[in-house]
Amino acid sequence: MRYADDRAVRSLDSLAGSIMAMSLAWKVGTATLCLLAAAISWNGLSRYVAARHADELAHDYARNAELDARLAKARAQQRSTQLAATLQRHRDDLANTYREVGEQAAHYRVEQNKRQEAQRQEALRIKASYRLGPNQRCAGGIVINRSASSFTQAVGKTGQPIQCKGATAAEPLR
Repeated sequence: MRYADDRAVRSLDSLAGSIMAMSLAWKVGTATLCLLAAAISWNGLSRYVAARHADELAHDYARNAELDARLAKARAQQRSTQLAATLQRHRDDLANTYREVGEQAAHYRVEQNKRQEAQRQEALRIKASYRLGPNQRCAGGIVINRSASSFTQAVGKTGQPIQCKGATAAEPLR
């Protein structure tokens, strides 16, 4: 190892000796050439670093664009899912409303039929109250009550005789 160190020192001494022996024009030319080589190297190195930086930026932009696209897709999917759930809820609500309205309509029809039947029964009862009974007759347009062998005029609420026509009285008899 000592031998390699000695050789390096001798080589540097020889280079220093050759530089000292060079003329000033050669020294200036060599320095200019070294500076030119350094400038060209620096320019190439800066272009390489700029190209690497541009590649990294392009890669970052592409990665960010892909991430944004994924996020937008996920948001769209989530929004679509929410809209589908909302639509299903609205459909269910509408179906429930239709069912409830149908039940209410059926209940109303049943109640209306009951009221109509009650009104019909009441009308029949009232109509029956105008019919002459087995012990009554219409004679001369006045209701006559017969009880055994006696006959009397039927009197209304006002105390006047009740008018009749055929087998029907003008006022309720019962």
